[in-house]
Amino acid sequence: MSNQYSLEVHGAGREIGRSCFVLNAENERILMDYGVKFQPGMPSEYPTLVEGKIDANILSHAHMDHSGFWPELYVKQNAPSYMTSPTQDLSKMLWMDALKIADQDGKEHAFSPNEVLRAEKSVHAMQYNRPLDITPNARLEFVDAGHIAGAAMVKLNVKEKTFVYSGDFMLPPTRLHNGADIKSLGKVDYLLMESTYGNRMHPDREKVEKDFMQKINDTIDNGGHAVVAAFAVGRTQEILDVMFDHGVNAPVFLDGMSRKATEIYHQYPQFNSKPKTVRRMLEQLNMVRHPGHRKAALKEPSVIVTTAGMIEGGPVMHYLNHLHADERSSLLMTGFQVPGTKGRKLLETGKIELEVGEVAPKMSIQRFDFSAHSGRDSLLKTIKVLSPEQLILIHGDKQISTDFNDELKAQGYNVSNPRNGRHRSAVDVMDYWGNSFPSCPSVQPLESGSLYSQIFFIHYGFKVG
Repeated sequence: MSNQYSLEVHGAGREIGRSCFVLNAENERILMDYGVKFQPGMPSEYPTLVEGKIDANILSHAHMDHSGFWPELYVKQNAPSYMTSPTQDLSKMLWMDALKIADQDGKEHAFSPNEVLRAEKSVHAMQYNRPLDITPNARLEFVDAGHIAGAAMVKLNVKEKTFVYSGDFMLPPTRLHNGADIKSLGKVDYLLMESTYGNRMHPDREKVEKDFMQKINDTIDNGGHAVVAAFAVGRTQEILDVMFDHGVNAPVFLDGMSRKATEIYHQYPQFNSKPKTVRRMLEQLNMVRHPGHRKAALKEPSVIVTTAGMIEGGPVMHYLNHLHADERSSLLMTGFQVPGTKGRKLLETGKIELEVGEVAPKMSIQRFDFSAHSGRDSLLKTIKVLSPEQLILIHGDKQISTDFNDELKAQGYNVSNPRNGRHRSAVDVMDYWGNSFPSCPSVQPLESGSLYSQIFFIHYGFKVG
């Protein structure tokens, strides 16, 4: 291995959001992910400035904290891009929808639809487990990350060393995915791994599903409507499979951008474990395509699966405005609620701002943990199985990633959790911290409600502002 080998952390260092990393090896520079970070009430944040020529761009998956700033990257770095086909289509869907929202709200564009289309032309769509030489010295292979359709763990072989970037990954199998295929990675020298849930394990999934279905059935039996708030990409499809498997004695409606996302899932049967079930979803669901369909969804007891997952806008607000005073109905949240969002406030205070003002809904409110990220036990198992020479923790809350880092270091692992704006330098084995490289200026923040505060939340299926 050349003595010139380093990792630049331009985002997701001791934080979650704006993931961006640059691997420097053999005089080549390979960029991985280019996302956006949004915190309600604060300016959007983007990766620190990536300077110098990039030889290849790699996108691990479509979620906007990893892909949200990608079109802007193409404007600056006209390098070939590598991702799976579902990631390409899901990302394009999210980018174009964000631009549409910006037009509707009179917001400034950070990039144009033509630039999205031009960026798309640079994409080389890849399958899992099919290595490809992307530079004279680097070979890329995607491995199923088990997170959402098309999500990949990134394996890079540079000369005699192997570098793996986990992206977001889920080790145990879930409803539509077989779980991260870590055994296909083989020997790993350097592992760049998410630490989102380094502090806790997820509850038993079977029990979560049982409680979820019990709540839906109780709501229907009481003559109410079960409003299921779910992220458009990944979570919606998982939730629908739970309901199809258990059975629901009421019509099921699908509203919001989840419709298009589910159609993309159907287009790529090789990227989910139940293609026939996904096809059945499209055939049997009641698709909400115009206001008249929303009226129909409220005529009799029903289940309504809709965006947004964090109750921050989108079709879910229509249903809450109509049902908040109905004690027979319920709101089922199926994902993490970021601090500052309406969903988080509703859970913590029991109140939400609707068309009539701030109200305390009489409908039942409950959250269910359907996470698609590996829990603490799975992270530890991954480290044990891969046994990397060097472990680098990213994509985790500052305190959680720091505590996890200290714990692993006490167990004898060669581990670090770098901040943004530092790089990990190495002489052959990456065994020491280099000095901080010159501070990279951040992209100038836009106001909350701008295109990129919206584009991050499109990840969760709704707009802001």
